[in-house]
Amino acid sequence: MAKEKEILRLNIGAFDEEWLLNYANMHFQLNASPAPWKDDLLHFLIDWLSESEIINAQTSGSTGIPKKIELQKKYMEVSAKATLDFLGVEPGATALLCLPISYIAAKMMLVRAFIGKMDLYCVPPSLNPVSPWTPYLDFAAFTPAQLGKLMETGTGMAFLKRINKIILGGGPVPQALEEKSQKLEAPIWHTYGMTETMSHIALRKINGTDRSDFFYPMPGVHIEKNTEECLVIDAQHLGVFNLVTNDIVELQADGGFSVLGRKDHVINSGGVKLFPEQIEHKLSTILSQPFFVGSLPDPNLGEKLVLFIESKIPKDSDIHKLQELIKTKLTGFEIPKEILFLEKFDRTESGKIIREQNPE
Repeated sequence: MAKEKEILRLNIGAFDEEWLLNYANMHFQLNASPAPWKDDLLHFLIDWLSESEIINAQTSGSTGIPKKIELQKKYMEVSAKATLDFLGVEPGATALLCLPISYIAAKMMLVRAFIGKMDLYCVPPSLNPVSPWTPYLDFAAFTPAQLGKLMETGTGMAFLKRINKIILGGGPVPQALEEKSQKLEAPIWHTYGMTETMSHIALRKINGTDRSDFFYPMPGVHIEKNTEECLVIDAQHLGVFNLVTNDIVELQADGGFSVLGRKDHVINSGGVKLFPEQIEHKLSTILSQPFFVGSLPDPNLGEKLVLFIESKIPKDSDIHKLQELIKTKLTGFEIPKEILFLEKFDRTESGKIIREQNPE
């Protein structure tokens, strides 16, 4: 839980840019015990208000190996305005920033605050960013993991019910979380995008009567598939020209699309292409422990589908019950040939599970 003194309020609608720049610079001159998350945020503030036309960022790997890139501020402003217009966020709105500033999602929340003259409440990035000291909020952005954690407690639910509009990004939304999200009246959109597109270029509604399984591109964004079935994005108003992603997609006749999985995650088992992300989505309703679907070499199939679960090895009877439960959610080649239990998964610095685990 965030402590009251850890909240940083940037009422951008009330102060001019010179005041904010002086405030950020004074922080580094006077603060005797700086908080790293606050330092990162204010460093970005200084960079944004500088005369430079670019912001340095690092990609997450959606279009290949993570790399450092330069983003044009003018395109970041266009992206920010598009989101505010789509969501109907009015100037002077209150918003929450609870994401690490190293990620594009957090950078863009700050840019939206500038474009929309927002009253932005910033709290330390954490899995459980509940903050009872913030007012009612017009807008907040979370990761699916953060939303899931908040929905586990009464305090978290009370906090969420004080937010009018929510966007989710940074990973897939488990089916179980989508079902839980129906308890919230605030509209929730799952976003699709990457650093190179300056946050999302498409959204899908995951709760309410108009919820959808498909992402729909924002105005000015054009999509198609290449010969490998990967999504190609063209958004010239954002400076994006025929960007080839690693996401294998299905296009819909009405302009929407669904993501089947990443090209580098596809498992070819006996000539059948299997998408781990789709299988994981189905299993998310029955597995509470961290898990993922991967593969191991097989002499007959080439690759065999394996379910990895972060847990101590359970009793044989419990494994049998799990296998029977899995059959109620999966069919045919989707059913894992083996289940492996690992006491602790390897993870990236951002907390994402590394799929290349050593089962030994």
